[in-house]
Amino acid sequence: MILIGFIILFLILLFIYKRGIIKNKYLKDLYKYFLFSLAISSLLELTIFNYRFYESLLYSNKSEEITDYTYIDGISCNKEECTIKKDTSYIEITDINKKVNNIELNLNSNRKLITSFKIYFGDSSNSSYFTAGSREYSKYVPVSHFFRLHSNGKVKKIRLQVTDTNAKFTIDSIKINSRVPFFVSEFRLILVLAVCFFIMVINPTNKLQELKYNFKNSKIITISIILLMSFIFSLSTFMNKQLYDEKPEQSHLYQYNLLAESLAKGYFYLDKEVSSKLLDLSNPYDISKRNEKLEGDVDYCWDCAYYKGKYYVYFGIIPCLLTYLPYHLITHKALPNNIAMSIFIFIYIISCFYLVYQIINKYFKKTSYPWYLLISIFFVFASGVMSFASYPQIYNMPIITGVSFACLGLAFWLKSTNDKKLNKKYLFLGSLCMALVAGCRPQLLLSSFFAIIIFWDYVFKKRELFSKDSLKETILFMLPYILVASFLFYYNFTRFGSIFDFGANYNLTTNDMTKRGFKLDRIFLGLYYFLFAPVKITPIFPFIEVTEVATTYIGKTISENNFGGLLFINLISILGFLSFKFKKVITDKKLFKISAISVIFTLIIIIADTEMAGILPRYLYDFAWLINLSTIIVILSLLDKNILNKDFKKLIITFIIISLIYNSLSFFTDRYIFTEYNTLRTIYSYIYHSFMFWL
Repeated sequence: MILIGFIILFLILLFIYKRGIIKNKYLKDLYKYFLFSLAISSLLELTIFNYRFYESLLYSNKSEEITDYTYIDGISCNKEECTIKKDTSYIEITDINKKVNNIELNLNSNRKLITSFKIYFGDSSNSSYFTAGSREYSKYVPVSHFFRLHSNGKVKKIRLQVTDTNAKFTIDSIKINSRVPFFVSEFRLILVLAVCFFIMVINPTNKLQELKYNFKNSKIITISIILLMSFIFSLSTFMNKQLYDEKPEQSHLYQYNLLAESLAKGYFYLDKEVSSKLLDLSNPYDISKRNEKLEGDVDYCWDCAYYKGKYYVYFGIIPCLLTYLPYHLITHKALPNNIAMSIFIFIYIISCFYLVYQIINKYFKKTSYPWYLLISIFFVFASGVMSFASYPQIYNMPIITGVSFACLGLAFWLKSTNDKKLNKKYLFLGSLCMALVAGCRPQLLLSSFFAIIIFWDYVFKKRELFSKDSLKETILFMLPYILVASFLFYYNFTRFGSIFDFGANYNLTTNDMTKRGFKLDRIFLGLYYFLFAPVKITPIFPFIEVTEVATTYIGKTISENNFGGLLFINLISILGFLSFKFKKVITDKKLFKISAISVIFTLIIIIADTEMAGILPRYLYDFAWLINLSTIIVILSLLDKNILNKDFKKLIITFIIISLIYNSLSFFTDRYIFTEYNTLRTIYSYIYHSFMFWL
């Protein structure tokens, strides 16, 4: 019915298009692209995506229900249901002796909607059982009930091993050689339509390239896209139930809420009792001693900063002051991390779009609107939004807020230089955002050095900053830094006796960070995995897998499996690293320096993160925005000089689309989202079978 509705919609829209009702040439093109996209998505759904349905119509053997099967090894059944007590339990069907194209399994369970099976069978070439593959049965995804077999000759016996312990279900029926149902995936229809429409819109050969970035209705369209993206990504934060179901007092993941409670009472340490066992340790940062003497979360707060008998939060305080503390003061309750992350994602998306807009508005006014949208969307995705959306934990809060304020600060500073004289309002806002970065993620404070490039002429030539005649501008530029620095210095000194100590070294984590030191050999490992480690591609959705960190380094280094280095995740980012080669193309000296400095800052942050903390996937987004900023400048410069032919433009678009696809698929690799919860597993199974239509 859904597919029929799509076809009827296509016919109605085609009639309107043919009648020439739409007059505006740009709107008419958009209408045409939508029609083509609708036709392509419907056609694919009718044909290729349902080829298992057509194949099953040609089965020579008739469908047959199997009634003679046995339960073996740990399956106990009563009149109502069967309970699986071992992961070696299985259902066995013998004496089949016929060609078996597929198995249709129909289970009934109100408790567990997903059941995993390993399939074994013996055929004409294998008298004994061999492992044929594995599948997941999802109650509410009908195509998952069919297991396609590829046997040699007649199948003699089949074994379905249930790999879920404590699974409970009843078998309604087991059939062989069944007709596969026609499966229309609304998700797949809309996704293919959206992808086709997007590709057609950004095609460099269409008339839409005549639209400038600031045409009449551009703001309305841009705001709508920002709101839509924010809604989708914010909705994604609610899928990771494991991260927000835990109670604040039971989890180190809720440190910002605990800090908010403490701040409301007037002190900076956490209001958590320190166990006498921890107090008695001579070196509490030695994880071996802690594991030997203490019982995990019972006796100490994991990943909290511990200093002189008190717990502290070493993460930047600004995210807490902006969201967790106001929420606590108003409601006297804890703010779920996913809600805070949704707020920050909205700010982050705005900051990315706004920064790209300011760069184009100042340096590349010939840029078309489709290119502005494409580059802005790329900047959002490639700088980490999927990671933030899928993992709304305290660990990502300082990164997303720090990057957001850095992008906003840079955009405001650029905006402040658009007029003949410095714009005081945007000068102040830029400094305020950049100053707040220090209270989010200190290493991102490097972005403040962009001020030297942006305001060099205003200081040494125009004398509109740091001169006798520019006292107001100087105060507005410096005041945010003075105020924020004064607070942070006081905050740090009160806690750790040093104005520059944020407390990260006192973290109760996997290693003693007070003695971590600087090791030259770790740098090369960090550069490789953060930048160059290849992506592991598989033919199974989501088509990418983690890359294990391997090293010959003999010593303590902290690492987590990742999904490839930045230059493999975003192939187009190579242009950013090659910005030095495009000096003649980036004709504006300030812009070239911003691009070049972004590359240098990227390398500095990689080294700092590797040495101070380790090789963790989330740290990639400390610097991804910087190298992508350089990439954007190179692309816009090439477009502005009109030195790219249509084929090279298409190549750039292709690389950007690959980056968008990869970053989107990475959402489905998160181990926390789709494992334990029935509803989410069902959603995952539905999406899985929408992509894996050949199963």
